[in-house]
Amino acid sequence: MTIEMSGGSQIQGELQAQIMAALWKIENGTVEDVRGALPPRYRSAYTTVQTVLNRLTVRGLLSRSKTKNQYVYKPELSEAEYVANSVEATLASASPQARDAVMAMLIGKLPENTVNELQRKASEIDRRREAGGK
Repeated sequence: MTIEMSGGSQIQGELQAQIMAALWKIENGTVEDVRGALPPRYRSAYTTVQTVLNRLTVRGLLSRSKTKNQYVYKPELSEAEYVANSVEATLASASPQARDAVMAMLIGKLPENTVNELQRKASEIDRRREAGGK
């Protein structure tokens, strides 16, 4: 699995995906913290997890800071931002008709209460845009 992101940031493979999911869940952590947050079948050797964390840092998906003698890794974007960027990147090459159809299909599969919540959030975004905010 390779997901291209704007700027070239990407998650490649299942272990990287699992490590990002673990960090989104725990918000930040050392190599050992991340290993402990991984599902048992993905709990690789310390050095393997460290290597993957470093690769994700080089790609800009994580940042790291040194605390005492350990690095603490932190996601540079939320899971929702990552997924939104992934969907946007995927839809960028589609025709306008295909993009509209895909969005309609996705929304059509959602429960009514979720659609109502999306409408509420869309209204908030519109109000911020009108006010000159982001």
